[in-house]
Parts: sequence; C-alpha cells; structure tokens
Amino acid sequence: MSESVQWSLVWPVVLLVVVGVVQTAVVLQARATATEAARAAVRVQALRGSHPGEAHNVARDMVQNSPLVGVTVRVSRTDSLVRVDVEGKAATVFGAVVPVKGHAVAVEEET
Repeated sequence: MSESVQWSLVWPVVLLVVVGVVQTAVVLQARATATEAARAAVRVQALRGSHPGEAHNVARDMVQNSPLVGVTVRVSRTDSLVRVDVEGKAATVFGAVVPVKGHAVAVEEET
C-alpha cells in the first residue's frame, strides 16, 4: 500500500479519537459543574435562616457560564435533611445532548 493511502485511512480515525476525547471532557466538566452547583446550593439551603429561593439562585449562578443548558434545580426537605438535585444537558459536537445530573444532601442547621 502506498503511504498516502495509509494516511488517508489513519487520519479519520485519529480525528475521531480527538473529537471523542474533547466531547468526553465537555460532558465530564458539565457533570462536575452540576455536582458542584448542587453542593453549593445545599450548603446555602442548610444554613439556619435561609430563604427558600436561595438554593435555586446559587445553583443557577454557578451553571451560568458552563456547558450545561436546560438546567433545572429541585430542592427538597425531609425532617432535618436538605437535598438539591441539579439536572441539565451537555451539548455534543455532533448536535446531540447528553443528560447530566448532580445532587447533594446536607443536614439542616438546628434553629
């Protein structure tokens, strides 16, 4: 086989691998952002004297400049526990979206 034919077979595979690595990094960053937003929101919501909308605001502020789109934040309380779930979608290079979730749980401060 000639060298040019070999390169024409190898380069698409190399480019596909590079695009796959970049896309994986974008999805992992989006997942880490969702988890960190949930952690920050649950810390704020677990504080004594916090207001109901504070967790939503903190989570939305954290994901504002991230690769996440369509973000939803849910805050739930049971007894003395606070749980925050952050869900969104990470856009891919080829136009598909990957669902991403993050959650955190904390004990609410006693009053």
